[in-house]
Formats: sequence, C-alpha cells, structure tokens
Amino acid sequence: MKSVVRGADSPVAMRSNRPHPSRSTPPAETRRADAGAERCARLERLLALALRSRAGARTELQRARERLRTAGDDFVHAFEAIDARTDAAVAAAELRGILCHDLDMETMLTVATEHLLARFRPANVAIWLCNSRGDHAVAAYGASDVSRAQAEATLSILGRETCPLLGNEPVASTFEAAIEAVRVPPPGGGALVGRRAIMAPLVHRGERFGALMLLQERTTEWPASGPDLAAAVGALLGEHIDRISRIVVQRRGTWPGTDSGD
Repeated sequence: MKSVVRGADSPVAMRSNRPHPSRSTPPAETRRADAGAERCARLERLLALALRSRAGARTELQRARERLRTAGDDFVHAFEAIDARTDAAVAAAELRGILCHDLDMETMLTVATEHLLARFRPANVAIWLCNSRGDHAVAAYGASDVSRAQAEATLSILGRETCPLLGNEPVASTFEAAIEAVRVPPPGGGALVGRRAIMAPLVHRGERFGALMLLQERTTEWPASGPDLAAAVGALLGEHIDRISRIVVQRRGTWPGTDSGD
C-alpha cells in the first residue's frame, strides 16, 4: 500500500488551516455596536445612581432645613419666654419698691390695683382676700369698662367658685373665654361675656391669702408677659400680706404695755 504524504499545500492541509466558522472574528460594526451598548448601559447605571444620590441629598437637605426651622422657632419661643419673665420681674420689682415701706393694707391693695391697670390697660382688676375658712371677699377693684356695681354678682361667684381652686402655688390661670372660669355664671353671663381673664393666687410660702383677676375684652391682646406678671404680683402681694399680718400679731402679742407704777 502506498503511503500518502500530505504536504502543507495539499487540499486536506489547506482545509484544516482555515478558521472554523464558529471561531470567526465578528465584523467591526458589530464590535462597535456592542461597545456602544455597553457604554450606554454603564451611563444609564451611573445616571440612575446619580439621580438616587440627588434625591437622597434633596431629602437630607429638606430634613436639615426642617431641623433648622424648628431650632429657630425654639429659639424664638425661648427668647419670648425670657422677655416675658424679665418684664414680669421688672414690673414686680417696681411694685416691690413702692410697697416696701408701706404697712397699710388698704393702701397696698390700691397701689397694686393701679399698677396692674397701668400694665394691662384697658382691663378691669379685682383683688380678693380670704379668711381662715378660705372664703374670698373683694378687697379692691379697678375699672376700665365695667364698674364694680356691674361686676358685683360676677365677682361674688368667682370668689366663691374659682378663687379657692387656684391653689397655693404662684401660677396664673388664663381663660380665653372668661365665662369658663365659673360653673354657674350669673344671669346673662354677667361681666364675663365676650371677655378673657387671667387669675392668680396671692400666695407666700405655700399659704394662700387671696386672689387677683384681670378681665378685658377678647378683642384686646394680653401683653406677652401677662400670665407671668399676674403670678409675680400675686406672689408679691402674698408676701406683703404675710409680713403685715406677722407685724400686727407681734404688736398685739409680744409688745409690752406701759406700767403705770414705773
């Protein structure tokens, strides 16, 4: 048998050296299209990531703005509260300076009423004093638009129902609708209809000596320091009433009388 030698130029060798169709290199246009598609996909991913980051940044910015706005509001409220307390302290100090040497109860209450009228004008001012049983009676009244005769029935009900409920702490109670200060208002609502009120006890060292009230039209705004001022004046009056009471008791009980035999 003859052996067949296949050379490099033989048809069989040539067929074996041809590239296989499955391993053929894709055309340049196809490669460029694939590369372009890959770049587009990568850009879409980057764009989506950027949009998510931007949305997150906007959300965080909005939260930061809300926190800043809230902090600003808190600062404003804090400064307003400080201003109100400062104003109340100044007003109480002014009244203390006037009353520091005055031991006459009637004069003290008159001065306090005028002081409150000047601070809260236009307003009506009532001051009650209470006895050992806790009964409250009107001891001073200052009128702006409601005379004492017009307010008498209302003041009696307030003294009976509301004043004993104010407690023994220097804290003011505010009634945007003054009619809510009583359970059983006088016929027609008395002097409370269409008005707002601030009430505060006259207290010192946990003991209540009376109460005060500021009454005005609802169309008029209270000063920002209104409740603080009413509470401060109530505490100051309680302190002075307690001092006057102690001096009177001391005069009656411990001062020696004159011995005619000396």
